Parts: sequence; structure tokens; C-alpha cells
Amino acid sequence: MRLFFMFLSVWMSNFSYAQERSIRLEKADWQRVIAKAKEENKLLFIDCNAEWCNPCKALVKDVFSRNAVADFYNENFVSVSYDIEKDKSPEFFDMPKISSIPLLLFVNPITLKIVHGFQGGTDESGMLNLGQKALDGEWNLAGMRERYQAGERGEALLIPYLGLLKSLYYGEYREVLAGYFKDMTVERLAILENWNLFEKEGNDVLMPVFQLAWYGQEQIAQKIGVERVKSKLEEVLTWQVKDNVRRVDQGGSEKNYQRLVALRDCIKSMDWKEKDFCLFVLNMAEKAYQSDYDDVLKYLKRFIKEYGVGDKRVGEYVYIFCEKLKENGSQKQILYGIGKLDRVVEKQKDAGIRSRLMYLKGDMLRAAGYEKEAMRVDTLATKILNPHFYDRK
Repeated sequence: MRLFFMFLSVWMSNFSYAQERSIRLEKADWQRVIAKAKEENKLLFIDCNAEWCNPCKALVKDVFSRNAVADFYNENFVSVSYDIEKDKSPEFFDMPKISSIPLLLFVNPITLKIVHGFQGGTDESGMLNLGQKALDGEWNLAGMRERYQAGERGEALLIPYLGLLKSLYYGEYREVLAGYFKDMTVERLAILENWNLFEKEGNDVLMPVFQLAWYGQEQIAQKIGVERVKSKLEEVLTWQVKDNVRRVDQGGSEKNYQRLVALRDCIKSMDWKEKDFCLFVLNMAEKAYQSDYDDVLKYLKRFIKEYGVGDKRVGEYVYIFCEKLKENGSQKQILYGIGKLDRVVEKQKDAGIRSRLMYLKGDMLRAAGYEKEAMRVDTLATKILNPHFYDRK
């Protein structure tokens, strides 16, 4: 029995130790922790957080407490918890403008330069990977900035440098990225790392790098793959057309209008299966911008006739234009638009689009002064998605 209690005592002691293991986070007493890091010849690890930040709390509870993470960070770093709202800002080093947290930083205590960092949540392997890269100097931000400012522009530097800048200095990231894309060639865009970056950031048809990718797609596809290249380029074109149409409203900005015209001129020069369809909706959007809703309705009639009321894309664009009509058209124009909307609703196979169009019809009826009819249409719209919602038991 005595041996049993001795064993239980040791086991409970070990269990308690395991439960308490975590990264030892010092308070943000900057001069003291910097002196400690210098004395121990370690980097500073700074966990930027706030009381209201649940992802920050989750990091401490679920990741910092992992045995491997706790042991690695306690051995290699002097770690600091920095509450961005309560603690004094470390203004003596190049602190990024904090736009979101969690934000994890690694700082050289001698130069007071950030050598590595990451914005957002991560898991055990991510934390270990971040710490190891900070120790290895593989992604040394301060060193990368010096090399970039000295004129180095190769992929080996720019790809990891951009990755760090995006997490920490977004304004600088946009500037460096713009310069990187400006110097791009078709041959370089066919390098996998560059194409990966383009897939994430090349989302503007009017960017020179997009034009480069479009007219060089055959050469790029030899290295990246035909379907991958084609899918990216056509996805951006489709999204950009829809985005520009949505932006055009009565009294909309001149900048949005000029962008729509530039996009239309750009698409005219492209050999693309959706070219005529996109030019049609952009021309219709121009009429909406000019508040010429009689012409918008004429276009809408031709649009439905030419492309078919059952086409999902037609349903999506009819929704956009009828929504603009509801906001800016006369009662007569709104009622005429409802007639066109009805034709599309009848033939749409997608229940989600049919329901959205029906709810829009209800809003249009309200805008035209027909409240009772609008309530009835709302009921029908709900039944499209849930046919048994109003059934009597």
C-alpha cells in the first residue's frame, strides 16, 4: 500500500508538470527582456495579442502548451506576451502596423530588427517550423530587405521576402509585389513559384502581368499545365466582369465607369469563348451607369432571348440588373423588369438562384408599391427552398 501511494504521488507530480508545460511568456518589460535575451544569446519571440482575441487564447491554450513547442521555445527564445492595447509599444524597433492578431514576431535583441514573423493562427508543426526558420536565418527579414535594397531581384530572394512582407508589412508588400510583377517575363512566369504567386495575386485583368499571362499562356502551359493556366485566367476574367457590373450604379463614381470601359476594351482584343457574353453584359452595365433604364430593359430583353432563360449565368446577371432597376428605375420600368424576371424564374433549374430571384421580385413589387403581392411572392420564394415549410400537418 505504501508503494502504491508513492507511485501515485510521483504520477500526480508528473501529470501536474505535464499540464503546466507551455511557452514561458514574460511580461512586456522591453528593456528587461532585451537585456535577458542578450545575456542568454537568444532571439526574442513576441506573441502579440489582446484580451478579446479568441484565436490568441486558442494559440496559448492549444499550441503553446504542446510539449514539443514548449520545450523548443523555452530552450531557444526569450518569449514575451505583448497585449497590443494595454502594454507599451516597443517603438525602438521596426514594429509593423498591426492590422490583425495573432501576430508572432522574432526579433534580434542586438540589432532590434525583426528577422521573422507570421500573422494568424497555426498548429504545433507550424510553430516549430516558424521557430526553426527564425533560428536558421533562412527567412531573415532584415537581411532580405538589405539585399532587395541593394538591387537583388531573383526568385530565391523575392518569393520568401514577399511571404514575410505580406504577414508583417502589407503596404511594403504591395509595393515590392508591383515591382516584381512589372519586371516579369513569360519565361519567369512559367516558373512554378512565380505562377503560384500569380494565382494568389494576379486578380486584375488590367494588370500588365495578367496581359503577359494571357498572351503567353501557351508557353506557360508547357511548364504549368494547360488546364491550370486556362482555369486561372478565365476565372479572373469571369469574376472581373461580374465585379465591374456590380459596381456600376446610378451616380456611381467616374473611376468605376472608366474601369468598366477599360475592361470592355481589353476583352475585345481577347480570343475567348465567353467574349461576346461578357461584352453584352458590360454594354448593358454602361447603360445602367448612364441611368438609361429604358435601354437597360431593351438589352435585358435581347439578353434573355439570345442566351436562354435557363442558363445559370443569365439568372445571375438578370438578378444584378433587376436589383439596379429596383433601386433606380421608375414604377413602370420596375414592373416591366418584373415581367422579364418571371420568364427567367420559370426556367431556372438551380433552386438557390430561383429563390433569390423570387425574393428580388418581392422587393421590386414593394418598390413599385405592391406590398400584399410582395408578401405572397416572399412565401413562394421560401417554398422553393423548403417545399414543406408551409404544409399543414
